[in-house]
Amino acid sequence: MNLMDASTQWRNRPSDERFETVETLRDAVHQRRLHCRSTDLLTSKIQAKVMDDGGLTINSSIAPARPSHWAFGQLAASVKAPANYLRSLPTELAVRNLNYGLEAEGRDINKFLTIDNDNGTILQAVTSPSYGRIWDADVVDTVIRMNERTGNKFYNPKAINLAGGGTKPSGLYASDHDIFMFMIDGGSMLDAGPRAQLNRGFLVWNSETGAKTFGLMTFLFNVVCQNHIIWGAQDINKVIIRHTANGPYRFDAQAAPALRAYCESSEKPVLDTIHKAQEFLLPASSGSKVSLDDAISFATKHGKFTRAEVASAVNFAKSEEGECRTLWHLVQGFTAYARGFDYIDARVDLEKRAGRLLDLAA
Repeated sequence: MNLMDASTQWRNRPSDERFETVETLRDAVHQRRLHCRSTDLLTSKIQAKVMDDGGLTINSSIAPARPSHWAFGQLAASVKAPANYLRSLPTELAVRNLNYGLEAEGRDINKFLTIDNDNGTILQAVTSPSYGRIWDADVVDTVIRMNERTGNKFYNPKAINLAGGGTKPSGLYASDHDIFMFMIDGGSMLDAGPRAQLNRGFLVWNSETGAKTFGLMTFLFNVVCQNHIIWGAQDINKVIIRHTANGPYRFDAQAAPALRAYCESSEKPVLDTIHKAQEFLLPASSGSKVSLDDAISFATKHGKFTRAEVASAVNFAKSEEGECRTLWHLVQGFTAYARGFDYIDARVDLEKRAGRLLDLAA
């Protein structure tokens, strides 16, 4: 996951996976957890069957369960069968192939996650017995609890304005196998002078079905546009926790404190860094005027930049900042240059490399 995923989620999530508030998201994932059941089963106790309506069900010591699209892929992988190929077969033939694989795997154990709803029992996930489940409900609860400590300063970006009128919720998403949260604190702008205004934001993602790791990414930024592209990102930090046996413990011990520290952190250290960067004069080889060669020598010594990137950053700094004499001017030149990139990956990469230069001031 990276910053561009905020825009990817905004663009690709269907309406039934969007939530207006963290409270409605919390209610949805808690209802899901309330009706879930996790069971460890030997593969020899599992059998696929064809239902009367022609569908496929997994019938075992658990109630007969229809596998979700995601769970079917996991079950196929557990018996070393290509899921897309099985989906292309007639149901009866797919069942025979699955059962052959299940019988061949013998006494392997899998952790099955099922959920009961109006459509019966659905198989949500098939994972190894060492899988350490971090529940989506626990993740959302942690975000809400940490935000309450700040007086609920953080919120999901505004809903999309639709062409025909009305809005579509954005920034908070949940499917049957994952969640994604994009929260910003537009109300506590860090103002360190002209053209030095930053907001705080964070991304949180998780999957209790094994679709992805748990992740937390915090950052500072200039602005978020309507399609959730994050501009001018700096001070990017990330915590990743795999769903191993110790995953839930690491979530409690690492992720929750990291989010709490970020939400409750003082703005002063960041402001001090910005002020220092504004006072950090780039070394000049002759007199007080910083030449292009001086800027290139400095940037390539302290970061992985090409001569062309530095030259463009200097030009943008002079255009937008009026000059390129300080570390702050140079960093802002890099972020201004990055705004023109067609590919978001390239823009985010340059912004991150430029942001690391601020460590020289810190």
